[in-house]
Amino acid sequence: MGRFILRFNGVGEKPAEDVQRIRLLPNATILDDSGRMILIEAPDAAITELVKLLPQWGVSQESFVPLPDPRPKLRKPAPH
Repeated sequence: MGRFILRFNGVGEKPAEDVQRIRLLPNATILDDSGRMILIEAPDAAITELVKLLPQWGVSQESFVPLPDPRPKLRKPAPH
């Protein structure tokens, strides 16, 4: 089971029929639905099949980018 971002690439608002089809996907959980994107947790195979049926939607797997540590660090003195 993975987390995926579905993005509507068509013109105008995302179609209500498409959103309903996404919401009815078995073994899936909608984590966020905002603007033109939907964050969903679902089996990989189910998402692959779903996107074939919804050509105006793009899909990408959710990824995380680690943030750098904001606390300053002391540098070691250079060897003499």
